[in-house]
Amino acid sequence: MTHRIVVNCETGVVTQVDLTAEEIAQAQAATIAWNAEQAEIQTQPTTKDLITQQQALITALTTRITALEAA
Repeated sequence: MTHRIVVNCETGVVTQVDLTAEEIAQAQAATIAWNAEQAEIQTQPTTKDLITQQQALITALTTRITALEAA
């Protein structure tokens, strides 16, 4: 069973309490949401990837402009 710890700040008493089914469901939903968010972050290109793409585009455009000027 999953537990949570409750601390009474006035008395210093620490109690371990079983999570309710609702609390477990909330924790599982939060975990699923966090995993989905992390998967989305992983699929986004990094700054380095974006710079590389832009450099390739600049190179391609420069080549086309040079070819058009030579024609």
